This record gives sequence, structure tokens and C-alpha cells, in this order.
Amino acid sequence: MHSSKVRSMVEAGVMSAIAIIFAMISVYVPLLGSFVNMIWPVPIILLGVRHGYRWSIMAVAVAAIMIAILIEPVLAVKTVVGFSLVGIVLGHAIRAGFSPGKTLCWGALAALVSSVAVLGLMMLLMGLNPLNLEFQMMGEALKQAMEIYRSHGMSEEDLARMEEMMGTALGIMRVALPALFVLSAVVSSYINLACARLVLRRLGQPTAGFPPFKLWAAPTYVLYASIAGGVMIYLGKTQQAELLSNLGINVLMFSLIFIFVHGLAVFYFLADKYNLSRMVRGIILLMIFINAIFVMIVLYAGAFDMAMDYRKVRTPRHS
Repeated sequence: MHSSKVRSMVEAGVMSAIAIIFAMISVYVPLLGSFVNMIWPVPIILLGVRHGYRWSIMAVAVAAIMIAILIEPVLAVKTVVGFSLVGIVLGHAIRAGFSPGKTLCWGALAALVSSVAVLGLMMLLMGLNPLNLEFQMMGEALKQAMEIYRSHGMSEEDLARMEEMMGTALGIMRVALPALFVLSAVVSSYINLACARLVLRRLGQPTAGFPPFKLWAAPTYVLYASIAGGVMIYLGKTQQAELLSNLGINVLMFSLIFIFVHGLAVFYFLADKYNLSRMVRGIILLMIFINAIFVMIVLYAGAFDMAMDYRKVRTPRHS
């Protein structure tokens, strides 16, 4: 019992030290820091899986105090608020034996709560909305880009068309911020979960993983949600109901991302089924990410498989 407690204390100290080093890298090494900042919860996850969430909380407290002393208090508060909850929740979920999907959902929820909390904290400390500041910077960057294109001889007609297109994209991003926040939370949860599973496997403590990507499947109700989103946008535009239209944009964008990922899984399934070479797969994937027509094909493939279950992911495939 005593030996176990000592081991827990030692590992908590090590993980706290790693979290502090991650925080320092995120501040002093800009390029690498962005990635390290994203995986800051991983040491907290590992500690929670091996010794329980209480030790995770203690490690977070120690890391916060040291970050405040070594760097600055504001960064310590921002780090704890923004990342610690994800580490504590994912560590507890893995230790409790939750399924990979349920673990991912709980982690995404924790990441979403943390993001909203950080946004509120920054508004409180800075006295302004950082999102508005971000969009202002993007608007200025767009103006500078237009000037560069103009100096290179691009016609005013083409410039006006490009500016309108980019302005529309920025407007959609502003409206779709809630969906983007949720999607960002899901991605953050998945990255931290994947990194933690990789380290745990190296430590000889493997955990349940997701099925192969070719068998991934989004719930069928995502397809219904995309249809509902389209209907809400139509009604919002025709009935001059901006709130309904904005809600529809968020629902549709969120749904389409999941349908797109589902469609990519269908592509991998077919690539394996027909034994496509790596070169052919690479060329097709490149076209998917740079060509709008291929994007639409993937979306239709995802929607079709959701509706018809072509891969028999939900029902056993008999051969």
C-alpha cells in the first residue's frame, strides 16, 4: 500500500514536470509550441489512467502553481482552465473502461466547456471579445491580400469577385462559430485520446481503440440533422428569421463534417475491397481535398452509406 502511494506520488511529480515543460515550450518555441499546447492534457490523462482522477487534480494544481511562478499567473490560469479538464475527464473515462466513442464524447464535452470558459476568462481580463479581434485581423489580412493581387496586375473585376467570395466565407465562419467550437472540441479530444493511447501502449497498458477507419460510421440521425439544417436555412431566408437561418447553418455545417468523414471511410473501405495501390489512393485523396467535385462525391457517398448501410457496418455482412 505504501509502495503504491509512493509510486503514485513519483509519477504525479513527473507528469507535473512534463506539463510545466509543455507550458514553457508553448510560450518560448512558437512553431512547436502550438502542437505541444494542443497535447498538454496528455500527461494528466496518463496519470489519471494509472492512478485515478484525484492524482490528476493534484498534478494540475502543482503544475498551475509552478507555471504561475516560472512564467506568469495569467498563463497558469488559462492553461488550467483551457486544458486540465480534458486531461482529467479523459483519464477517468479510460480508467473506468468507457467505450472509445463514449470516452471521445466526454472528452469533447470537457474541451467545449473549457473553450467557452477560456473565452469568458479572456473577455473578463482583456475587456473585449477575442473572437471579434480575430475576425478583424482576418479582415485586415484579406485587404492586404487584395492589395498584393492588385499590385501584380489582377483585374478589378476578378479582385471584386474574390473579395466577395472571401467576405462571404468570413461571414459564414462568424455565423458558424458554435459548430466550429464543437468540431474543434471533438478534434482536440481525439488527438489527446490517440496520443495517450499510444503512450499507454508503450508502457504496456493498452486500452480499447477505435475500429479501423474504413469501418467508421456516423449515426444515421446526422443525415436527418443535415436535412433539418437545410430546411431551417430555407425557412430562415424566406421568412426573414435570421436566428433560425443561423441555427440551420450551424446544424448543416456540423452534420456535413461528419458526413464527409463517413464518406472518407467509405472510400477506404472501397480502396481495400478493390485493392487499390497506395499511389492511386494518394492521388484520389489529393483530389478529394483540392477539388470541389470530389468533395461532393465523398459527401454523397457518405450520405448514401448512412441511408443504405452499404458496408453493413450496422448489420452483419453475410458472405
